[in-house]
Amino acid sequence: MATFRFEINTSRATSRGTYPIWIRISIDGKRALIKTSIEVSSPKDFNVKTKQGKWIRPSEPNSTAWNATLAKELEAVKQHYSNLKTEGDSSCTESVVAAYKAGDKRFSFIKYAEEYAKRTEEAGDYRTSTKYVTFLNKLKFYINGIKPEDLSQIPCRGKELEILIATLNKDLTFNEITLSFLNKFKTFLQTIPNTRNPASTLHPNTISKIFDNFKSLYNKGIIELKEEGLSLKYNPFDNFECETISTDKERLDVEEIKKLLTLPLPTDSLNWHARNCFLLSFFCGGMRAGDIIQLRGSNIVFENNQWRIKYRMDKTSIIKNLKIFPIAIDILKNYIDFNHRTSNYIFPLLDNEAPYAKAISWEEKKQLPHEVKKKLLMQINSKNTLLNNCLKDLANMVGITKTISMHTARHSFADMGRKKKASTYDISKILGHFSLNVTENYLSKFDTQSEDEAMKLIYSSFDKVETSSPSRNENIDKPKEELINQLRNLPKNELEAILKETLKQF
Repeated sequence: MATFRFEINTSRATSRGTYPIWIRISIDGKRALIKTSIEVSSPKDFNVKTKQGKWIRPSEPNSTAWNATLAKELEAVKQHYSNLKTEGDSSCTESVVAAYKAGDKRFSFIKYAEEYAKRTEEAGDYRTSTKYVTFLNKLKFYINGIKPEDLSQIPCRGKELEILIATLNKDLTFNEITLSFLNKFKTFLQTIPNTRNPASTLHPNTISKIFDNFKSLYNKGIIELKEEGLSLKYNPFDNFECETISTDKERLDVEEIKKLLTLPLPTDSLNWHARNCFLLSFFCGGMRAGDIIQLRGSNIVFENNQWRIKYRMDKTSIIKNLKIFPIAIDILKNYIDFNHRTSNYIFPLLDNEAPYAKAISWEEKKQLPHEVKKKLLMQINSKNTLLNNCLKDLANMVGITKTISMHTARHSFADMGRKKKASTYDISKILGHFSLNVTENYLSKFDTQSEDEAMKLIYSSFDKVETSSPSRNENIDKPKEELINQLRNLPKNELEAILKETLKQF
């Protein structure tokens, strides 16, 4: 049994000489107090025995407004109790108090997440910041009642999207993020049309990544805001499940790479540049698209009597120093003079005159102004999309049915390394993975041949063992020629009878 009522401590005034009004909660004999936003100048202005809505006497000029405020706050406390009761967690007063405090607009999840995403962007981590913003946009669509089917009409980026997002003003506090809320939001995401394939909905793995960002921001928030008074009894993500699907990483085999390599294309055409970017990525240890796009002539060096490519990976900051083999040199000769290398971008994708182009080294890029860094990232993402679209056309030209992208070059390199029995350690080093576990998980998605060989070895003992199960039709197990000869030797009437009986079976 729960009871709720207002009370005032007449013996203790604040430093301002006012008397706060409190909500007393009683649940199964246990009590707790919640301070309201109303303070009266005299205890006489408060009537504890009054009926609903008349707690502040008319002697107080603000009585009407203050009574309305108290009624609203009382209702909020009761609602929190009701929500906790529904979820099976209403047994103690502390839970209700914590839920109410968490519902304070100071503890807005939306505002916190927006602020944290901005901090992340200003720190230079644009990829993570973009992921946070993408998640937040979908969350705002949901809490503001935008239907999934209407999202296909909303632009993914640009000024129009910014204007729309600015109109979505509904808030979401930390305490409102319950297990029930997470499941409802997941259902919403599962019905959003896929921009790449409007006939289908968001991929389960995409939804899982959205919730990864949601959980990350939520956990950061409850830690940072704890000092300000945020108190939550449980974390809804502890019992939340979001399924993922194991996907096949597309990769090309030797013959498919050769098809792209020998495909006649007009020099300096967009498809020609895209093919060269893809092949250089493959022949230089599976370089990521962002690193290929930003590759400069100064990254090509001559050391120990051989040409090498030296660069710092944009995603991990790991320094790479790889030998350039003749086939990759042939590609590079289309773009640079090996005897007079400059610091310009090798591929004609980024603007050499743009402000971001002046930062040649990784350290210089780190010092670029915030807006310039953002512009560079947007350009890289845009050019990557452009290259991927061209690669789809190239695949069609040579009869490759797989959906390929710039990242397919990385998968293809790793898979061929595995097939050629290169050590996992060496493949990991070339790819620039932080640990062997990452590489092993990476390669495991390619390795079906070894599984087939293992099964063959296990079952080899049974190769010469005949089954005892009789055939439903012994003639099926005989060679076709023998069966035909038998039928030819049958009398016509017997053959007709067999045919009639056979047709009855269909």
